Amino acid sequence: MSWTTVLMLLAVGQPPAARPDSVGELRGRVVDATTRDPVAAVSVVLRGTRTGTLSGEDGRYVLTGLPAARATIVFARVGYTPVTREVDVRAGTPTTLDVALSPSTTQLTAVTVAAEAAEREQFRLSGSPGVVSVRGETIKRVPVIGEPDVLRVVQLLPGVVATNDFTAGYNVRGGESDQNLVLLDGFPIYNPFHLGGLFGTFIDETVGEFELLPGGFPARYGTRLSSVLNVVPKAEARRGVHGSVGVSLLASTVALGGTVRGATSWNVAARRTYADRFVALFTDNQLPYAFTDLQAHVRHQLPGGGTLSATGYWGRDVLDASLAAFGDSTQAGGGRLRFDWGNSLLGLAFTQPLARPLGGDSARVMQRLSLTGFGTTLDLGSGTLRFVNNLNETRAWGEVARWRGRHETLVGYEWSAYRMRFDVDADAAGTPGILGLALRPSAASVYVDHTVRASRVTARAGVRGETVTGTGWQGLSPRASLKWFATPDLAFTLAAGQTTQWTPALRNEQAPVRVFDFWLVSNRSTPVARSWQVSTGAERWLTRSRFVRVETWLKTYDRLPSSNLFNDPDVQGDEFIVTTGRSYGADLLVRQLERERLSGWIAYSYAVSWREGPDGRFAPVQDRRHNLNVVTSFRPGGRLSYGVRLGVGTGTPYTDVVGQLVRRRYDPLTNSFSTGNLPVSREPIGGVRNAARFPLVQRLDLSATYARPGRRTWAPYLSLINAYNARNVFTYVFDYAANPPTRTAFSQFPLLPTVGVTVSW
Repeated sequence: MSWTTVLMLLAVGQPPAARPDSVGELRGRVVDATTRDPVAAVSVVLRGTRTGTLSGEDGRYVLTGLPAARATIVFARVGYTPVTREVDVRAGTPTTLDVALSPSTTQLTAVTVAAEAAEREQFRLSGSPGVVSVRGETIKRVPVIGEPDVLRVVQLLPGVVATNDFTAGYNVRGGESDQNLVLLDGFPIYNPFHLGGLFGTFIDETVGEFELLPGGFPARYGTRLSSVLNVVPKAEARRGVHGSVGVSLLASTVALGGTVRGATSWNVAARRTYADRFVALFTDNQLPYAFTDLQAHVRHQLPGGGTLSATGYWGRDVLDASLAAFGDSTQAGGGRLRFDWGNSLLGLAFTQPLARPLGGDSARVMQRLSLTGFGTTLDLGSGTLRFVNNLNETRAWGEVARWRGRHETLVGYEWSAYRMRFDVDADAAGTPGILGLALRPSAASVYVDHTVRASRVTARAGVRGETVTGTGWQGLSPRASLKWFATPDLAFTLAAGQTTQWTPALRNEQAPVRVFDFWLVSNRSTPVARSWQVSTGAERWLTRSRFVRVETWLKTYDRLPSSNLFNDPDVQGDEFIVTTGRSYGADLLVRQLERERLSGWIAYSYAVSWREGPDGRFAPVQDRRHNLNVVTSFRPGGRLSYGVRLGVGTGTPYTDVVGQLVRRRYDPLTNSFSTGNLPVSREPIGGVRNAARFPLVQRLDLSATYARPGRRTWAPYLSLINAYNARNVFTYVFDYAANPPTRTAFSQFPLLPTVGVTVSW
């Protein structure tokens, strides 16, 4: 042996490598000495060397490369007494050594581990400006109407407007509410609302987190103009079966989940409302209404790092009543009012990492397949007048991602086949087929997106090519963003891009409550809408868990369909008028992440919107100029936690009623005008469209939650909505028959207490 070899051995502290014919292998299983259950993550080390391994989920281990001689093996894991065993390792054949560890109690000194927050990582790596992520636990701390609701929390973020208390719908940066792409685990849902928009369809116990992109989103997202909301299901990491049962004034919920053999996680949940009993607290009128939600998610870890997952959702709202019960029937039997609507979703997703393909460092392939459906039926009086709308989408989405150094490239495609039907008939009145529209178009998109992350600059550029059959339209939508880091904690952003949409919803945006939506697909008479968006911003991190973000934005709209309030039912194709428009504004977000006793955010938005139509310029109903939301959660350290939300906003526009008239008929026999046998009804005369505005709105919501941890955690909660009973105007009713004419205001939510309890295990 040379002196060089001796010096090298002294430097590394290890013996020279053994010859192949003198090397052995040690294998075995580690179990709990009390329960005989396998023990995972046990450190198995050859004493005096760095040779070692860890036991797997089944407690088994394999230690290779051992010299064929007597060896001392040390088995150690936190929570167990270390064990040392002597064993003779044989050459050529495996040596077996099973060990039982005894549990022990170890007193450790206090250790603080602070991982980098996901928002901080997003700040460093993402080129998309304005992204806001909220975890499921944060959703539960916001004061609730009935129970925790994802969409109600979305309304409290910067750039987002809710037109009134009675809708969980939201408008982002001046856009219409149907211009928001809503995804459940990456799969689209068209109308995620219950009770005419009062509540969202997502069961909070199944939500891991959600992410809102209010603009500047990359080329992989299309089909909507304004925003992307992706709700990520919760993944249960604990072994066995765990779950929760929740009861609120709104509904009862059951959620279960678990992990099988460390490779497969699953979650299922069901919710059923009793809204009819809730409404009975405020009125004597009947409301035979209920909704049901079912949701499931399964995720399996494949060998080689890939995943295979399935996501399912089914929800239905049903209102089935006798019109006589409402005192509004002209039929002897009272007639039936049948109104139902809902969503269904089944999606499969596959991802698989690839090892160094095409000269890159790494890559990933993704493929998603989904069936999405939305349907609604409104039957007024046992077939007297019936509206039916069904929209089904079969969707395939595939993508290849490649990383090389500081470069990331995404190449993907989307293909959708739509089946849309819209019917209006009056079979009971003898006039079937008043309006019938059936479309079966398909849409195809391809996109490429490239991101470069330098030391102080993150730049992204992409383009999306799209076409829709039956429209004669093809288009390219470029997207780009730039983030410059002045310091590691201060960055400035610039983003611009075009978005398109060919699935508009037919609704009366002037109506204060969205009763239901009819979804259509663009054709020769319904154009594909386009929007250009530009935003600039700055983000400054003050601490590891607190940051401030400011953004300004501008959006222009072209070929934007808007409901034609004067369409002729006998004429097909005049359901929309084509408008253009513009929105601009600024958003401010000050956020304290969930690391301190006090957490939450302050969101302020200034926005101006207008539309240009055949009747001139007007402000859309979502044109709320100033909007402020303060959301905070306080956890003093005991079993109680508290939530506060303060909202203040200027009034939204509405069309004033400047007069009323009574329609009369001329009778030539008496040379007079009369109403005949018709009841006298006054027809309102509207003023300039949306030229008036409601007064300022304000609302304070409070909540308290008491959590008693244990084998079963009990968490009762109490929320006070509109705690000081502010009289926010919902709508006005005018009476010009009075002298002088009167205007009566109807308020939004009064002081509304909500109680509930969740039991989890």
